[in-house]
Amino acid sequence: MSLRVSVGSVCHVGVGAALGGRARNEDNFLVCRDGSSSWLDRGTVVTREQPGDGVLLSVCDGMGGHAGGDVASLAAVRVLSKLYQPAAPRNTVRVLVNYLHESHRSLHRAALQQGPVAMGTTATVAWLLGSHLFWAHVGDSRLYLLRGSRLFRLTADQTRNEFARRDGRPATADGDHLAQSFIYGSRGLGNDLTLRIDKGIDAGAEPIEVGDVVMLCSDGLWGVVPDEAIAACVQGARTAQGVADALLELALDADSKDNVTIVVAQIQSVPPRVDEWNDDPEETVQF
Repeated sequence: MSLRVSVGSVCHVGVGAALGGRARNEDNFLVCRDGSSSWLDRGTVVTREQPGDGVLLSVCDGMGGHAGGDVASLAAVRVLSKLYQPAAPRNTVRVLVNYLHESHRSLHRAALQQGPVAMGTTATVAWLLGSHLFWAHVGDSRLYLLRGSRLFRLTADQTRNEFARRDGRPATADGDHLAQSFIYGSRGLGNDLTLRIDKGIDAGAEPIEVGDVVMLCSDGLWGVVPDEAIAACVQGARTAQGVADALLELALDADSKDNVTIVVAQIQSVPPRVDEWNDDPEETVQF
């Protein structure tokens, strides 16, 4: 039995400028599967032939407060698409983390040639390979796993207070702001080459089962729709695209003024579990 996954996606401006929202869409997404890769380029979904193993997914939310958020998110999905290749690596979590670091440094230096780095994006990436989900992320786009009737959030929003909590430092009044982003870097210290990706918190591996639903989204969804409503919607829709469309409607009904990007993967079949796929067992969260 092989891995079979149904994928659906939406990438939407939100309620739009006329209703107090964004005038343009700075989000982007990546879907790599069945020998092709797709993302958004200047408002149009482009698809390119590209052989690779498994299913590679990403959501990237360009920073609205930085110049060129849409440029940053497009650069991110393009560089992440290069991960999708035949003969996927055994040490997948390590590869994902190292690749995010290396790509961040490369893109940061390229942006620096144009002046002070002012563009940034979240970068949440999930790679379904064999019987596992491997993932890593920077920023506050989220990765969820629905199993049965329970919705688990795998990622932690990388706010200043989140990093303070990890380090045993006191929270601050303005600590709920995003601490770092892909390309821009920072951790609140100004644009630089530093990213913080803590394995087991910002990257990990999970066994998957038939019937699981993996969902990535920008804060245009989770910022206005509570997890309980997300879980109910995911369970209620029959197809992956139906889930994505229904979640978008929830966000718009909740007056989401931010861009809304959602990628949904329904696990339809899973090959027998092979231990070698889970190269980082200590990073697995037990549900």
